[in-house]
Amino acid sequence: MRIKFILLMAIFLSGLSQASSQTITEQIRADGKIIDVGKSLSRWQPLWDAADNNKVKVTRDMKYGSHVKQGFDLYEPMTLPSTPLPILIFLHGGSFVAGDKAMYANVGYHFAKLGITTVVMTYRLAPEFKWPSGTLDLGAQIKWLRDNPDKIKSGDTSKIFLFGHSAGAQHVASYIFEEEYQIENDGVAGAILASGSVYDISILNGDGDPQYYDYFGRDAAKYPSMSVLNKLEGREVPVFVSYAEYDKPNFQYQASKMIDALYRRDTQMPMVKQVMDHNHLSEVFHLNTGDEIFGKEILKFIHSKVAIIN
Repeated sequence: MRIKFILLMAIFLSGLSQASSQTITEQIRADGKIIDVGKSLSRWQPLWDAADNNKVKVTRDMKYGSHVKQGFDLYEPMTLPSTPLPILIFLHGGSFVAGDKAMYANVGYHFAKLGITTVVMTYRLAPEFKWPSGTLDLGAQIKWLRDNPDKIKSGDTSKIFLFGHSAGAQHVASYIFEEEYQIENDGVAGAILASGSVYDISILNGDGDPQYYDYFGRDAAKYPSMSVLNKLEGREVPVFVSYAEYDKPNFQYQASKMIDALYRRDTQMPMVKQVMDHNHLSEVFHLNTGDEIFGKEILKFIHSKVAIIN
């Protein structure tokens, strides 16, 4: 038994040594398409901690609503610009039942450094709050910004961009396509949909993440009216669709459905990015760690739409 234990420990320690000697990119490739929040946080936290964020001012725990989850953190350049900056609102993922703004401070720091006033918000979660609560919370956040421009001194509330990841991308897509949930004169100039989960809700017919049912329910007769792919007519907000190289098949499928639907509507492709060497979580966790490619593409998208407005 002792020999067996020693052999098992040797194999375990060898695995740890091999993992520690790998680059993050090599670790992601080795992991494949798994989604492991704990492993991802331990992987990226040291890089987040090492980032120089001295040029960013953070105002935490601001409120756009009365519920404990209806809050946001505001990230602004320490030096106020002479001209107000575009505003980016980020919505986290978490299968509609989990997630918090505190896990995504890296997103706020990253874009504030690039000259974008950034809001990292939270929203009410299932199973207590069901569809379309996330969409309604995003609308409430936008309304708060539009009603309180004096409290966002660095940002231009007429140039708001929405950036959602995973379940957050679902809420962003719901807001920009389902006009009944939009607030009047919202200032929204574009949307980034990163690895959205259920643009096509028909996937819930027996093959969905069980947690999705906590948000959308189990009445399949209602799914067509919940599916944003059935709501593309009307207001045409510019869209940037992304997905990760190591996303699970469903996320890549949903991205392909959105890209195809937008092409059919517009007879031209939306802006599209496959984020290479990243998985579902690292698609956003890598921001503010020195990897600039995806962040620069988002910045390019924002600046291109601001140029049109100006």
